[in-house]
Amino acid sequence: MFKEGVSVGLGVGLALLASSAVAGHFDQYVMPVSNPIYDGDARNVTMVRPIYLRQNLPDKVDTIVGKVPLGGYVNGFALQASYAINERMSIVAVKDGYVDCNPDHTLNDHNGWADIAAGLQYSFLYMPEQDFILTGRLVYESTTGSDQVFQGNGDGNINPSILFLKGFNGFQFSGALGLVLPVDNDEENTLFYDSWHVSYAVTPWFHPLVELNHFHVLSAGDRDVPKAGLGAIGTHQEDDLVAGIAKFNGCDIINLGGKHSDDNRDMVTMALGARFKVNQWVDLGAVYEFPLTDDSKGLLQDRLMVDAMFTLRF
Repeated sequence: MFKEGVSVGLGVGLALLASSAVAGHFDQYVMPVSNPIYDGDARNVTMVRPIYLRQNLPDKVDTIVGKVPLGGYVNGFALQASYAINERMSIVAVKDGYVDCNPDHTLNDHNGWADIAAGLQYSFLYMPEQDFILTGRLVYESTTGSDQVFQGNGDGNINPSILFLKGFNGFQFSGALGLVLPVDNDEENTLFYDSWHVSYAVTPWFHPLVELNHFHVLSAGDRDVPKAGLGAIGTHQEDDLVAGIAKFNGCDIINLGGKHSDDNRDMVTMALGARFKVNQWVDLGAVYEFPLTDDSKGLLQDRLMVDAMFTLRF
């Protein structure tokens, strides 16, 4: 009887140990840094993630009245979070924060709150023995933000996406493919996007990375120059004016919904940087991002982004 009890107890202990090892198996991998709203972590973890970005605006941007001078910069502050219900499912909050826009020309300085977006994700394939996860995510973006920073238009949008992670001998390949589907097609653009991440664990704490992000306008909205015309600049109608004259979509933070957004359907960016795993609770990320497409056909000349990921383990 005693031997049977020891055997059963040892078996249970080994099973729990194996379960714990599997649960923590994906801890060796890292979260992508750039495209923070639409790309993300295929793993289900409980974490908080403060983010800061400094984005330089192009010297000139392409509009229906020609190249218009812009320049200046944007500061952005955000706090993402997720709560892992289990290893396969989590609640995610992917967009919020405060935006401070400081153009050099044409537009006025503005600041305000970004829209809030949150939802659920579920890992359809969870295969730690093969270092692979395939996760579906569904997020709703509200219209709680300020039109002073080109937020809050329309009735929000729905963002279905697929995220994946695959590890191989120190390398990590991960990414996301998704759609941005406006509730009101006249007020926001319908978008497709894909993001790709490659990193390598040079050491357990140092993961240099390269990321590629692509945004494609499937269908433009119908926002046009307000009836007040170009004289509306400097008024509360400035966001409508920008949407009406821009011949491109905004970027990952902004969905202009302008009727000419599909004149330049594609924006592609590259990000170079690294993640630094301080310990099992904290890792830091930093990237320098720049467009591979014409920067005048977007709102990004270049961008520095840093974050900290605080993972809570119970």
